Amino acid sequence: MEEQIKKWQRRTASPRAAAKRFLIGYLCSAAVLTAAVKGVLVMHASADLAALKAREAAKVAIAGNILERRLEIVAADLRVLAHTSMVESLAGHDDAQHRERTARLFSIFSREKQIYDQIRYLNAAGKEVVRVDLEDGKPVVVPDAQLQDKSGRYFFQDAIRLQPGEIYVSPFDLSVENGRIVVPYKPMVRLATPVFDEAGEHHGVMLLNLRGDMLLDRFRQLMGTEYAAMLLNRDGDWLVAPDPSLEWGFMFGRPQGFARSHPAVWQAVTSMPRGSWLDEAGLFTYATVFPLQGRQRSATGSPLPVGASEHELDAASYFWKVVSQVPAKALPSADIFAGPLSTAVYAGGLIVLLVLAGYLSYVVGSRHRLHLEVLQNAKRFKEITDNLGEGLLVLDRDGRIVEANPEAEKLLGRSRRELAGQDAHAAIHHPPEHGVPLEQCAIRKVAISGVPYRSEDEAFIRKDGTQFPVGLSAAPLTCEGDIVGSVVAFRDITEIKRQQEEIRQLAYHDTLTGLPNRRMLTDHLDLALGLARRYRRSLALLFLDLDHFKQINDTYGHEGGDELLKGLSARLCQVVRQTDTISRQGGDEFVILLAEIEAPEDAAFTARKILRVLSEPLPVMGRLLPIGVSIGIAVYPDDADTADALMQKADSAMYAAKQAGRNRYCLSGAAPRTLDDADMPEG
Repeated sequence: MEEQIKKWQRRTASPRAAAKRFLIGYLCSAAVLTAAVKGVLVMHASADLAALKAREAAKVAIAGNILERRLEIVAADLRVLAHTSMVESLAGHDDAQHRERTARLFSIFSREKQIYDQIRYLNAAGKEVVRVDLEDGKPVVVPDAQLQDKSGRYFFQDAIRLQPGEIYVSPFDLSVENGRIVVPYKPMVRLATPVFDEAGEHHGVMLLNLRGDMLLDRFRQLMGTEYAAMLLNRDGDWLVAPDPSLEWGFMFGRPQGFARSHPAVWQAVTSMPRGSWLDEAGLFTYATVFPLQGRQRSATGSPLPVGASEHELDAASYFWKVVSQVPAKALPSADIFAGPLSTAVYAGGLIVLLVLAGYLSYVVGSRHRLHLEVLQNAKRFKEITDNLGEGLLVLDRDGRIVEANPEAEKLLGRSRRELAGQDAHAAIHHPPEHGVPLEQCAIRKVAISGVPYRSEDEAFIRKDGTQFPVGLSAAPLTCEGDIVGSVVAFRDITEIKRQQEEIRQLAYHDTLTGLPNRRMLTDHLDLALGLARRYRRSLALLFLDLDHFKQINDTYGHEGGDELLKGLSARLCQVVRQTDTISRQGGDEFVILLAEIEAPEDAAFTARKILRVLSEPLPVMGRLLPIGVSIGIAVYPDDADTADALMQKADSAMYAAKQAGRNRYCLSGAAPRTLDDADMPEG
């Protein structure tokens, strides 16, 4: 036994044996270490790449949703403006007075919104009728001499062909004035809708030029500066490029910049609404923006100052692509020698030859680094969502809230902790007392169907139970191709709704005749009474009612009655002074305010002029119809000293004239008279 021990001692002490054992052990340890390090780096690189893809996908999705919502707001503004009585009146009565009122409306809208470079109304021939530009934050009404003919521009030609209620959305391009591209460049998206008269004939086009620079600045802000951010049109041209000199090439005869420089990527980007593409140039992450909604239309447009679109585009064919590019050198790598850290770790591992403590320390350190990267990615995503001007909710597939940004907390009056785990349908959208079934909830359907949902007519509920209107966009949240929930971005549009309601209330004119309505007459009468009291002067109200108007309606229909009322309004405008007010009260009743008279005879003189000018028949439905009118007159301060009392006196005098045989005028308190009685003294 002792000999055997010595023999093993000699064998162990042999330099050759030691070298052999060391070499075998070292090579085996190096092989195991190499495999272990490579495996860890592959794991890290895979996890980092997955986190990077998720972050970039969320970023491009958010940026795309913001772009879509901005155009929805512009479309809503366009509808409101196009249907105001001022624009409709201008369409039928293109004169200085209507232009001035429309320009004031456009100026108020431009100053409040601050996002429209131009607000214009063009007539059916393409000539600008009213145009308000935004210069240094202030609206500027363009003089008539500087208004341009836009009949050759594609957006006018495309918009004038639309049907009532349809909206044209132009391609994203540069502003062209007087046949030349404006320098410095002014990116524009134009939204237009045709304006029709009651007969369905085109009268012109209402047009909004959205400031593209604001839209693109917001896009760049959302995308950040860490990696290259791109916005592409449907042809693969750069609207936003990493190199600004590449932008808008299609406007200068250099089309399809991105599509030509990255053909394989462009083919992938156009094949799917959203996704990612990895090649030697890096990681490309993309999402699709579909701006057209509802009855909106578009066309290919033209980069030429005068040129027509090649063809129309439907909602599926008009799109922009939001693309981010992470360069290959910035992608996670599994190469042992790709970075100084992995090289040092590997060299250290070879030196210590798989010392267990060192290896475990490295694994633990690597896991910590992986966890830190995940935390850093989560922090970056949180910074993006926290700085959004819109509320953001992340819902799971069952519609429960799993995340909310600070703006959502502020708008809903609830903290993240209070919102977490809540059913969004019942908690903030449709509480049980509303009685709206879960299966009818449009937001809930997004996570089930995978179809995005956008609306400007939804409402959310705060913690205190109050309800407020929201504009929202809900998009499915996917992971490895499976829908795992949805992302809901929303904003409080209470102020927008209020402003829209105020604009509707700007309608002070009768839509049929274009005359001031009852509301404007009340305002003018109150003002005139105040001035009359202050300066001790007189005014008069003339109450007019058509004789036998019902017979005309019964014989010629409402269309004939409307034609008669329009003709009567035109005749009345020939009689009164510019300082006076003619108002249609409704039906066949009209009121004329003579803001300043010397004596009641002045009002009687005006009444006789009215009877005289109406003694000539009016053309109605191709026939000349004789008409008569009964006129009642009340004078301030002789007959009454308040607006209501004056109106009652004038109304009573009108009925006295009608009972005396019609086609007469009657001063309050006096006998009715005809034109034949004109030379008799007023009683």
